[in-house]
Parts: sequence; structure tokens; C-alpha cells
Amino acid sequence: MSDIYDKVPLYYKLAENIEEQINNDIYEKGEKIPSERELCEIYGVSRMTVRLAIDELVKKGKLEKVQGKGTYVLSKSIVQNLNKVYSYSKEMNKQGKISSTKMIKRKIVKADEKLAKKLRVPIGENLLYIERLRLAENVPIMVEKTWFIYNVTPFLMDIDFTKKGLYKTLDEDYGIRFNKAIETFKATQLNSYECRLLNCPNDQYGLLIKRLSYSDDKIICCSSIVSKGDTFEFTVVLND
Repeated sequence: MSDIYDKVPLYYKLAENIEEQINNDIYEKGEKIPSERELCEIYGVSRMTVRLAIDELVKKGKLEKVQGKGTYVLSKSIVQNLNKVYSYSKEMNKQGKISSTKMIKRKIVKADEKLAKKLRVPIGENLLYIERLRLAENVPIMVEKTWFIYNVTPFLMDIDFTKKGLYKTLDEDYGIRFNKAIETFKATQLNSYECRLLNCPNDQYGLLIKRLSYSDDKIICCSSIVSKGDTFEFTVVLND
């Protein structure tokens, strides 16, 4: 066993050591870890070894590099209960986190065969595509892409969502309240565009959520949501 472990790259052993200290709260959530130079001195290794170890832990979602400031232990994941329809903003508020949203894209597109089947509309039907970056405490959390049936929600094209949330607007101003949502979850490899928005290294694995949302049991929109793998922790209550 020791012979096998001796063949493990030095940077990987260092990454395991640092990860163990994170798991044991020696380096706490949100805390800045020692600098590369300090880690070199602490462990008696080269700066390249330290950099590779840090990169490994960034990929695993344990650490986050902040340009000009240093490397930090990622904050606690967001706990999400799946027993009812939920709002991102409301859930963040419940957990004491300040949420915000950046609009990335908003445009009218045509439904292709796949979207038409999901939304139960004809191929070529006008859809309103909205892409947003969701943040908590100014940290990018997830990229949310949503396709609305345009003739149901044409007013969404011109609303400023920095002042009022999308779903809150639908509920309070237009009486469209989501009473049901069907979600599927799977692991995914984030593409370079998603990694750039989420401020994480390329080739990181994350979580893909596909959602179909209903109001009064009628389909209103479908969404594709990606986040870094460490971001969310989901809970489900199972009854007999």
C-alpha cells in the first residue's frame, strides 16, 4: 500500500493534506489560507507543487482564488429543500445571504424541435430567452437559462429585474404564480463560457438542473441551470 502511495504525485498528497485541514475546520469556511510562499515554507515543497495542489482543490470546489487577494476556503454550500416550489431569492434571504442577479442575455428566439416538445408549442413558435447569473454575497452561484412562451409573457422583454425579481414580478404584477415544477438533476462538466461566468477553472464538474415550471398546471417556461458542484446541498423528505 505504501509503495502505491509513494507513486502518488507530491502535489496530490499536499492537496489531500490541505483538504483534510479544511474538513477538520483548521482552515474554516470563508477563511484565507496561507500564501503560496508560506505554504512552501510550511511543507518544504516547491512553489509549482503548491500551485498544482491549490488548482486541484479549486477544481474540487474546496478553494477559491480571488485575484489580488489570495486563496479562500469556499463558503458553506447552499441548502435547498426540494419538497416544494422554491424561489432562489427567498431561499437566500432565509439563509441570511444577500442575493443578486446579473442579466446576461434577453432576446426572442424560435422554438426548435427540442424546446417545442418541452413547452408543447409548435416548432418555430416565438420564445423569450432570458439568461441570468445568480449571485450570493456577490459570489457567482449559478447560470440560469430560461425559455418562456412569448405570447404568455411578452411583458418580460422590457422589465428591469435589478429592481424586482423575475418570479416576484410574475406573481405580484401579473398573477402568474408557479404551483408546480418538475426538476431533473445530473452531474455535468461546465463549459468554458460557464466557467468564466462562475469564476472557476476550466473543466470543472458541476450540477445541471433542468426544470419545467407550471402555473395553474399550464407550462409557462423551461429552464437549464448550472452551478459548481460544491454550491448546492439538496434535501428531500421521503414518506411511506
